[in-house]
Amino acid sequence: MSDIITFVDSIAECYERLFPNIEEDQQLPSRRVLLDVCRVLLNVSCMREEGRFPTFRVCFVRPDSEYLEAYIYAHPMLFKKPIEFNSREMHKLAPALNADMSYLMLDIRRRPFKAIGILAAYTTWEKIVTREVTSGSRMPRVPNLLVSGPGELKACFGESTFVSYCAGRSVFFRTDTFTDTLVAEQLKKDATVSERDRLDLLYRILWLMSKYSHGGAVLIVPSASSCSKFVDVKYPMPAHFLFGDEKGGESLSPHVRDKEIITYADMIAKLTSVDGSVLLTKHLDLIGFGVETLTDKMESRIPAMSFIEYDNTENKFKKFKDNGMRHRAAYRFCNVVEESVAFVISQDGSIEACTKHGGKVVVYDNIALPMM
Repeated sequence: MSDIITFVDSIAECYERLFPNIEEDQQLPSRRVLLDVCRVLLNVSCMREEGRFPTFRVCFVRPDSEYLEAYIYAHPMLFKKPIEFNSREMHKLAPALNADMSYLMLDIRRRPFKAIGILAAYTTWEKIVTREVTSGSRMPRVPNLLVSGPGELKACFGESTFVSYCAGRSVFFRTDTFTDTLVAEQLKKDATVSERDRLDLLYRILWLMSKYSHGGAVLIVPSASSCSKFVDVKYPMPAHFLFGDEKGGESLSPHVRDKEIITYADMIAKLTSVDGSVLLTKHLDLIGFGVETLTDKMESRIPAMSFIEYDNTENKFKKFKDNGMRHRAAYRFCNVVEESVAFVISQDGSIEACTKHGGKVVVYDNIALPMM
């Protein structure tokens, strides 16, 4: 079980680095407690109940915590008699838990650990219907562990994953891609849309694409002419940001503006369902979709690459050919189209971003979408 020990060590290391200023009730339990909890969850993750593998979250916040008072739609519901936290009991209890709307609350003050209740979180039927609900909009921002599949665990802060465990391997997620990387700098350069609008739009597009589970790519360029030599746009469909409002929606009320961003983002995300990429400008205007990158028009040599890890160190072992054709096409595209950015989503929902800097294509892998 040395691999799960590494996962627990990774949780503690990343949490301390990513969330330095937290409340007392947002703190992690000890490594030993985390290890024991993860071992139980890992066992439960592989146990079917009526043909289904479980998906649920556990947290460590106290039900009487004053911190929860900030979440007026979060309701602790306590079991009349605490349930012992072991694989057998959790296997039976798991079907009652909704990973999108609840935490199983654990009492870890003494052994054996107990499941003491369920923390039910807020959502609305209206938001579900309009698909406004995205990651991070409901769950209290406390550390938690998510059972996401057989042999799969995720360490989360609220609904935002920062380390995952799958097939005995820990995968780190970076949360600063859109605000503090070369990709962020490139997206800001010469853009006319506000940073808030840009982030809201990109977060939602990428979130929906990952949920579609079909993979896809979004290419962002300075202008249509900057890349015309290297792409074949099967479905040209020029559209201005927020459907043609020349002022970028400045005349709209905040509420209507948010609705327009949601509608525009949902439309663009759905366009990725067609074979090929979606092409946007840095002003977030749509150029077209079903875009084929013309690799025969690009340099035949493999571009110089730099794969950046979650801690901003360079991974010297990753190579251009390690990823599939969609990823390699994005690398070549960014190499030849100056000041471009590419987002590539795999079928499993993982997100990668790349741009060119200093003569190299710089790649950021395992991107986590920040809480919105």
